[in-house]
Amino acid sequence: MKNCIWLVAATIVAGCTPPLEITRADVTARVLDTVPRERVTSYRPMEVRAFTINNGRQTELAGLQCALRSEEVAADVVTPARVEMPRFVQSGQFFARGRPAQLQIRCEGFGYEGAETVFAQDKEVSTATIAGVGGAILTTVVSAAVASSTPWEFPPVSRVTVRAAQ
Repeated sequence: MKNCIWLVAATIVAGCTPPLEITRADVTARVLDTVPRERVTSYRPMEVRAFTINNGRQTELAGLQCALRSEEVAADVVTPARVEMPRFVQSGQFFARGRPAQLQIRCEGFGYEGAETVFAQDKEVSTATIAGVGGAILTTVVSAAVASSTPWEFPPVSRVTVRAAQ
């Protein structure tokens, strides 16, 4: 049984390839002039990676040109890339509590093209029922307060699947 587990683990690892190394300098996304500066609290890195699928296997591609666009930000990168993305204040003073619009990532090159839509991550409100109703209410209030005070941010990695251009 133990040998069987190691065989399965070795097969899984053999099928995985490490991500390509990011060799280019980080790019900082440009916050558009229409965005009030008080909406941006800080920046966080997001990797942009492009993949193609052939015979069920994913292959990461380097050198594709990618454009990142939303109502708030813009950036142009070459895959694989690291983009410093703004984190947006979550506050009732802004429309939709400050949640940024969806981010469109379009990549093309070497006869491939593809697009991905990325959303700022929601902050979840959790409850704990093991402490009874009082504990659940307290946990809900505390986690809602934390969620409403933490910034909106895009995921740390965005994967764009590309296909042969038509």
